[in-house]
Amino acid sequence: MPPGYPSGGFPARPPGMTPPRRRRALPWILTAVALVCVAGLVAGGLVWWTSRHDDSSHAAPLDGQLTGTFPTAPTAKWQVGASQLGGEQFVSPDPSRAQYLSLGAVHDEHTLVTFVSGPSSSGRTLAGVDTETGKHWTSSRTVQGCSDTIVNGRIACYDQSTITFFDTSTGSVVATADNPSPGAYEIVLNTDGAYLRSFTDGGLSIMKVDNSAHAVWTKSYPLGDSTPGGDASSFTATSSLVASGQTSVLVVSAADGRELLNRAGYAVTEPLADGSIAVISASGSGGLATNAGPVVVVRPDGTTVEIPGSSVSVPTVASPNQRGHLLVDGRWTSVADKSSTWTTAVGGPDSPYGATTAVLADDREVVIAQGEDLTVADTATGQTRWTQKVASSYTTGFPVTDGQRLIAADPTGGITALALADGSNDWSLPVSTVGGASSDSSPAAQTFAVGSTLVTLTGTTITGFAPTGGPAGPPGIAPAQTRTAAEGTVTHCATAPTFTPQQFRTTPAGLVATMKVVATCADGDVMSGTGTRISIADSGSLVASGRFDFSRAPAAIPPSDVGEGITMELTYPPGSFYRTPDTLGQANGTAAGTFTVDCDPGPQTTTSLPKPEGGSAAPPQVSTGPELPPGVDLGSTTGDALRRQANSDRTFILSTLNNRWVAQLSSKRPGLFADGKTWDNQAILDEFLALRLRFNDVRLLYSDEWSVFSQSGWWVTVAAATFPGPDQANAWCAAQGFDGEHCFAKLVSTTAPPDGSTRYR
Repeated sequence: MPPGYPSGGFPARPPGMTPPRRRRALPWILTAVALVCVAGLVAGGLVWWTSRHDDSSHAAPLDGQLTGTFPTAPTAKWQVGASQLGGEQFVSPDPSRAQYLSLGAVHDEHTLVTFVSGPSSSGRTLAGVDTETGKHWTSSRTVQGCSDTIVNGRIACYDQSTITFFDTSTGSVVATADNPSPGAYEIVLNTDGAYLRSFTDGGLSIMKVDNSAHAVWTKSYPLGDSTPGGDASSFTATSSLVASGQTSVLVVSAADGRELLNRAGYAVTEPLADGSIAVISASGSGGLATNAGPVVVVRPDGTTVEIPGSSVSVPTVASPNQRGHLLVDGRWTSVADKSSTWTTAVGGPDSPYGATTAVLADDREVVIAQGEDLTVADTATGQTRWTQKVASSYTTGFPVTDGQRLIAADPTGGITALALADGSNDWSLPVSTVGGASSDSSPAAQTFAVGSTLVTLTGTTITGFAPTGGPAGPPGIAPAQTRTAAEGTVTHCATAPTFTPQQFRTTPAGLVATMKVVATCADGDVMSGTGTRISIADSGSLVASGRFDFSRAPAAIPPSDVGEGITMELTYPPGSFYRTPDTLGQANGTAAGTFTVDCDPGPQTTTSLPKPEGGSAAPPQVSTGPELPPGVDLGSTTGDALRRQANSDRTFILSTLNNRWVAQLSSKRPGLFADGKTWDNQAILDEFLALRLRFNDVRLLYSDEWSVFSQSGWWVTVAAATFPGPDQANAWCAAQGFDGEHCFAKLVSTTAPPDGSTRYR
C-alpha cells in the first residue's frame, strides 16, 4: 500500500455526498427589468455591447438569479467582519453544518442571515445584514439551528427549550413557543408556520406551530429497520409538503401531518418550483435495504411519480420550460412523463466525488456541478459545451448567475466570473477583496445572489458588491458581443507572431499565461485557426502546451512597426500544463524565467480583420485540449515537472510545515495500481495539479527526503494548512468531503520517525 494509507477496502458510501444546502429564492417574487446597451472605452478602442433583437431582451430575471449584471469586476460597497458582530467566525444556521462550524447563510431578497460564533461549537448568535446598505444586527438570544428559508421577512429558529420567530430586518423576536422535545433537530418554514423535527426511539416526530407560535399539530412516525445507514440529514418544507431524509425518507402533508410516503432512503429532499418534493428511496431483501432508488417525486396533492435512479438534483435556477425537469443519475428527465432526452457524461452516482448537481437550467444550457468541476451542457442534446474548475461545491455551495455569466468561488479564496456562453473568464477577485478565508474547513468564499447585490461570505467577512452593468435578463440569451474600431485592416502573416510571457497565474480553470503578442509582418497578423498549437517552455522544460480554437474569437494583431502588439490571455486547463507559477522563478506573478514560445498557427478560417489599436487586449483563449510539440516525451516531461515541484515546495515545507500536523491528500508512485488504474508520472502530476487548483495551497513531497515515510519513491501531496493535532487535521478532511482513504492526518518532519506520524480517520 502507499505510505501512510491503511489496509483494507474502501468504506461503503451512499450515492453522492451532501454539499451545503442550496439557497432557493422564494418563487412568488419577480422583478421586471429590461436589458440596456452599454458603451465604453476599453484599451483605446470603442467597445459596445448588443443583444439579440427578440422579446427575451425585456424578460425578467429568473427566481434565484442576480437582478443586476456584473460584466466587469466589482468593488465592495460594504463589508462586515465577524469581530464587528461580537464573534470570531461565521457559521451556517443549518444545524447539521453548524455542529462542524461549517460556513453558510440563508437569505431572501433583502437580508442575509448567518450565525456568528466563538471558538467553540456552542454559543452561536444569529446575525443579519441588509445587503443593500450593509447595516447589520445581532440577536441577544443564542439558538441551535434555524430554517433554511426566510418567509415574509421571518426566520424560525430553535434551541433546547424554545422555538423563536425572528424579524430578519431588525433581529427582533416576533413570537416564541415552548420546544417540548430536547431531541429536536432541524426546523423548516413555509407561509403557514414552522415545523420542528425530533428523533425518537424507532422513529421521529414533527411539531407544527403557526406564525403566532401556537401549536397546530404534533405527530409521530415510525421509521422502518430496513435502512441503508448514514448520518447525513435533510429537512424541507414547501407550501403543501414537509419532507425528512436520513436513513428513511418521510413526506407528510404540511396542513395536517398526514403521512404520504415513508420508506427506507437517503438524506435527499429536493423541492420543486410547483411545491413537489423529490426524494431517493431504497430497496432490498432479507430485511436489509442495499439498493438505492427509485427517485420518488411527491406532488402537492400527495400523489407520487417514481423514476428509476439513485441520485436526483433539481436546478436551483430554472426557466419556465425547464422547471419540470430533474437530473436523475445524470439523465435530464421530465417529471411529467419520466422521459429523458440525454445523459450527461459528467460523473454519476458512483463517482468518487458524489452525484452530479444541476445548478441552472434554461432553454440554451444546463449547468452541472460535481465537486470542483463546473460543466455546461446543451439543453437540447446534452453535449458538453465547456468545463471549468472552480472551488468544490461540497464546501462552497453553488455559483450564482447574472444571466450572462456564472460567478463562482475560487479555490484561492476569491471568486471568478465565467461567461455562460463559452466558459471564458470575464474577471476574478482575489482573496483580499472578499476578506480572506479564516477557517480550514471553509477554504473558499461562498457566493449569494441577493436581489441585485452579489454577496460573498468567508469565515470572517461578509462583503456586498453592487452591479457594474445594467439590469439582468434571464440566462439563455446570447451574451454581449464586442468589437474594436480602428482604421484599416490586418491580414494573415505567413510566419507566426512572437509570444512573450508577461505573467503566469492559476485559476480554477487552469494555468493562465498573459502574453505580449507581436506580429512578424508589416501588415500585421490574424489568428483564426481551429487548431493552433501554442507551447511554452522554461529553459527547455515544458511548462504548457495545448491547441486553441481561434475561429470562435479571432485575434487581430497590429502591424509590426507599431511595436506594442497586443496582450492575450491563454488558459491551459488541467492536462495541458505541467508547471505551477511558483516553479517558474516569478516575483509577484511576473514571468522571470527564460521562456520560449512555439506557435504552430495551422490553417486559418479568415485572413483579414479590422486593425486593432496597439496595446489593446485580444479576446481570452482557452485551450481545447493538450497537444505536445514534436519530439517531446510526455513521461519525461511530467517526471521532470514532479521533481521541480517537489524542489520548489521543499523550502516552503521546511519553513512552514516541518514538525507540524497536516492533511495528506495523496501518495502515489509510478506502477501503483489504485483507484482502478495504474499510475504513471502523468497521472500523478495531473492529480497533484487538480488538488492544487482546488485548494490553491497544496504541496508536493518526495518520500525519500522526509523521515516520516518508511518507503521510498513516493510522491506525496499534502494541504499546506497546519493543525494543532491529528484530530483537527482529520476534521478538515471530513469537512472537505474526503473519505478516510483519500485524506487523513500526517506529521511532516525531517527528523521524526514513521511510527506515530499518521492518524487514520
